[in-house]
Amino acid sequence: MNMRKSPAAGMEDDIGSRNPMRRTKEEAAETRRQILRSAEDEFLARGYENAKLEDIATAVGVTRGAVHWHFKNKQGLLYALRDEAKRPFMELAERLAEEDTGQPLDALGDVICGVFTRLSTDPRQRGMLQVMFRLDATPVGGPSADPFRQALLDAMTKVLEIAEQRQGLPAPWTAKAASAAMRGIIEGLLLEWSRGELEFELLPHGQAVIRTILTSWKI
Repeated sequence: MNMRKSPAAGMEDDIGSRNPMRRTKEEAAETRRQILRSAEDEFLARGYENAKLEDIATAVGVTRGAVHWHFKNKQGLLYALRDEAKRPFMELAERLAEEDTGQPLDALGDVICGVFTRLSTDPRQRGMLQVMFRLDATPVGGPSADPFRQALLDAMTKVLEIAEQRQGLPAPWTAKAASAAMRGIIEGLLLEWSRGELEFELLPHGQAVIRTILTSWKI
């Protein structure tokens, strides 16, 4: 029987290839990752405003329609790049839940300071953060219902709950209060650094702030 192909299926066929066979979910996921990496390169090299979807698609070897299929538009790409920032925290929470040893607070500090190091070693990242702030596509300034901010908060809460269970937290801190405070501190540090108006750098000043606070929560 000749079944009519849906528009969605037609778009997926076009993603990254002219092969008439529908791509597998794994291949589509890999194409998505490649598009996202290309977008990051374009944004950092040319700036968000000057980056073009055509160039992002060409660098991966897919059509512009494929980019629209996965991310809709440039702002969608920026949202996706922002959302990747929560992955290290979620992975840390999962890893600590499976391990019986280690210091959760030190591990959380390592993740946060690692993010600060990555941002600091590429001066273009400051401009990217500024764009994200303007588009309300970052944790800073976003609404309380922002799924990214909530996911980040949930991941840090899980880490701090493990710390609370294993070593305890000093009064008056609870895991939920500490995670909310830490999220606010991270957001504030990133905002000030992105502005570049003060004699403040994520490395070493931001890292020192994070380590000092986490050390104060150890019992």
